Amino acid sequence: MALQDQPAYIIKMRAKPGLGDKLFELVRAGMTKSGASERFIIAREDGDPDILWNVEVFKSDQAKVNYENSPLADELSDEIINLLAEPPMRIPVHPYAALPINVS
Repeated sequence: MALQDQPAYIIKMRAKPGLGDKLFELVRAGMTKSGASERFIIAREDGDPDILWNVEVFKSDQAKVNYENSPLADELSDEIINLLAEPPMRIPVHPYAALPINVS
């Protein structure tokens, strides 16, 4: 399957003050546990350690649907929502490229 055919999300979440570490660990553990993603990046804003950015690329449309309708997704969603200071921003995308940069 070509990368451009794989569904993905770009997600921004802001944890309640001081809960950034807990949010990061929960998101990382959940993504590892689900097995629905082929690759993901979790990043923390330099200026605000309670803001998480996540780029998640699913293995396929079906893997995304299966995860979103799973008990694990429901469980994680409830736990994550309880840690957030505001609703998350979630943008559905399809990757264009994910290539190593050849630095000479």
